[in-house]
Amino acid sequence: MPQINRIRVNNVKYNFGTQFYDDFVMRFSCKNSIYDLANGGGKSVLMLLLLQNLIPNCTLDDKQPIEKLFRAGSGNTTIHSLIEWKLDACDIRNGYRYMTTGFCARKAKETGADSEKNTETANIEYFNYCIFYKEFGENDLKNLPLMKGEERISYSSLKAYLRDLEKRDLGVEVKIFDRKGDYQNYISNYGLYESQWEIVRGINKTEGHVRTYFENNYKTTRKVVEDLLIEEIIEKATVVLAEEFEVEEVSITPEASLKDTLGLDSLDLVDVVVLVEQNFGVTLTGADFIGVATFKDFYELLHRKING
Repeated sequence: MPQINRIRVNNVKYNFGTQFYDDFVMRFSCKNSIYDLANGGGKSVLMLLLLQNLIPNCTLDDKQPIEKLFRAGSGNTTIHSLIEWKLDACDIRNGYRYMTTGFCARKAKETGADSEKNTETANIEYFNYCIFYKEFGENDLKNLPLMKGEERISYSSLKAYLRDLEKRDLGVEVKIFDRKGDYQNYISNYGLYESQWEIVRGINKTEGHVRTYFENNYKTTRKVVEDLLIEEIIEKATVVLAEEFEVEEVSITPEASLKDTLGLDSLDLVDVVVLVEQNFGVTLTGADFIGVATFKDFYELLHRKING
């Protein structure tokens, strides 16, 4: 999993517009960190905003949807949340060592029916993006031009800027996503999985929720490890199989047929056994493949073997 280097939250007002994150930047330097805030200091808002980089349009709980930041009287127009990640060595491509993920949202245009709804929340529209760079520069997390003096960049202007940046050769690479699924599928290639961040979201639902969350969902340490391990198995197995059998990674999905997708015959199963032993340290036999039809079945087989 990549490490968080810096975070940035821009142009966000909360508590009916009385408090705000104007252009807040925090440096973690890829280290474990503690950020201590008094009650009412904006911890929940900050966590909610940062989670939009991993689980777009998520809530902390029913009382804290992201839409609530755009309710009547909030004063919010366009809000921004960004996380800068230092990539793992195995994920560095074309020399790009850093990836900034971003979330940009605004209140959606109201229809006649929407205007009659409860003003406690508001519909929103948003997009996510990724910017890759080798070194810090004018388009890294801190310097991305979200504001100029008192003027803030608009939703459409940021998207236009990123599209232009994507076309120009400025030592960066840009990806823009309008669909949540496409975005999450893309960042999963860099070790950022929704299931893992759902755990983070769960333990931050309310004050002191950590103990309750683990008592209800993870009664043993083994259960925590197993749930996290399955995502690592899927990631590694997908890469290894795609490379060995020369297929596109996107064709390897949980419900896809293992044999049809990889073009396996009985002899090829021997290659799969060798690959598993080399990469996962466990030994499979022909009998283990009985009942294994899909990649999901195969992942679960690996999970059982690895966990004894």
